[in-house]
Amino acid sequence: MLEERGGPDSVLYRLDSRLARRFPAGPAAAGFLEGGRAIHRVGMMTEVALRTADAPASSAPGRREHAEVGSGGGPRSPAARLASRIEGLALLAALGWGGAQVHGAWAAGQAADTVVAGVRIAGADAGETSGEELRAVAQEAGASSMQRPMTLRAGEASVQTTAAQLGATAAVDRAVEAALEVGRSGEPIVDLLARIAAADGAVDLPVTYSFDETLALAQLRALAPSVESPSLPTRLDFQGRKVLPARAGTALLAYDSLSAVATGLASGAAEVELVVAHKPPVEDPLASIADDLDISVVLGSFDTPYRTDDAHKDRTHNLKVGSTAIDGFVLEPGEVFSFNEVVGARSAENGYRYGTGISGGTLVDVLGGGICQVSSTIFGASFFGGLEVVSARPHSRPSSYVDMGLDSTVVWPTVDMKVRNPYDFPVVLHMTVSSGKVHAEVLGPRRPYQVAFERTLKESVPYGTVWRDDARFVSGSESLAQRGRRGFKLERTRKFIQAGEVVKSESWDLNYPPTTEIIRRGTNPAGEVPEKKTLPALRDPDPTLKIVQ
Repeated sequence: MLEERGGPDSVLYRLDSRLARRFPAGPAAAGFLEGGRAIHRVGMMTEVALRTADAPASSAPGRREHAEVGSGGGPRSPAARLASRIEGLALLAALGWGGAQVHGAWAAGQAADTVVAGVRIAGADAGETSGEELRAVAQEAGASSMQRPMTLRAGEASVQTTAAQLGATAAVDRAVEAALEVGRSGEPIVDLLARIAAADGAVDLPVTYSFDETLALAQLRALAPSVESPSLPTRLDFQGRKVLPARAGTALLAYDSLSAVATGLASGAAEVELVVAHKPPVEDPLASIADDLDISVVLGSFDTPYRTDDAHKDRTHNLKVGSTAIDGFVLEPGEVFSFNEVVGARSAENGYRYGTGISGGTLVDVLGGGICQVSSTIFGASFFGGLEVVSARPHSRPSSYVDMGLDSTVVWPTVDMKVRNPYDFPVVLHMTVSSGKVHAEVLGPRRPYQVAFERTLKESVPYGTVWRDDARFVSGSESLAQRGRRGFKLERTRKFIQAGEVVKSESWDLNYPPTTEIIRRGTNPAGEVPEKKTLPALRDPDPTLKIVQ
């Protein structure tokens, strides 16, 4: 048949080849092919008629035919008019004959029990299958799709599961029916388009499911703790240096979610939105100022070391209790931070234990021992952060964990450390205690100054010595109970620097009194001999010290 329509380069030959590829041999395919060829004959007939109309006239010389003007403005010959009529008649005839052929092929195809070529079920090729072969394809596709990942989403939370875990069963019979329905809608043109789409690989039918509500409900209940979330207030994310907004929590409604799961399984959806209820909001102390908070910049920071051995575990505990009370404190513009007011009494009721502290220049175990290291660390961060020093008193003896001039002692409730926020924006205090380091930061949106700490030693004050009788030791022996330390007078200066220039400077005179040395003398002829201790020589601090941050 193709030979009758010219060689491989002819238009009709190419059309026949395309239709033959889309519709393999069979009654329905033959009908569609013949219908398409018949309609194409219109073009061939028109081409012949037009060539005839364009041929030179064979009239006798000197004889002229009456010309007509066509729609294009040029003369139309009687032959052209005749060709136009032939074209119209041929079109009507071809359309009628081609339509009859297509309709006949479509009617024959409606009764077929074989799936249209190209149809897929969940990715598996089901084209041109029927009976048990078709059912086997649907069953295999259903078993595979039962294991495909599904996401159950409840607000911001989500979990991964599968249709099988939800107690689903693949609807194999429905998949078979759906495959056989492709190209058999009862509408010829719709069916023709469907068959073309299937031949192009554009028809891939999902496998739907039925499910056991009891199993699905049990699965939803098991998933509930994973997808539920608590209501949260406005939070400070110190690691990310940002303010997190308040969030309403969610609770999964398992029974109400059953219908959503059923719908999702029936449609083959990859994600199912579960039904959730929002939990009531919680108390949010930062809500009123959240819009003004910005902790993206470190204005100042300071670290002090602590010992992590078991002998100092109670002191470490006190460091953590005191730092936790300060961490996250918001200091509004012009507001004063009071250490004693924020941290509170150093009592057992507030979680404090006995630890080493300084009292009257002497190291003793006190309730809340170590709290001065917390106050000194936050004072150092405030100093370099440019906060105004309202009140800060140095210790009665130099501390081992901080340079003189950057410490600040506190005693509940009489001796306090206070700083004021001088900026036009709020700042946030942040403290951590971990791995042998107490760390403090002052955070805000920008850092107006670079800050320099300078210390100058002005005077070294010698210490005195006292002897105390002790009946535990043998007569005439001596034991060092407390080592004497020289006192110091020094000047502390803070300089504020912008663009490399000092724009402001302030100074304080500080006094560290000497620590009296205490020696115990034995008075018991039968007493024990005290242990001899070798101590390193005392050293004065450097005459000057400068730290820039």
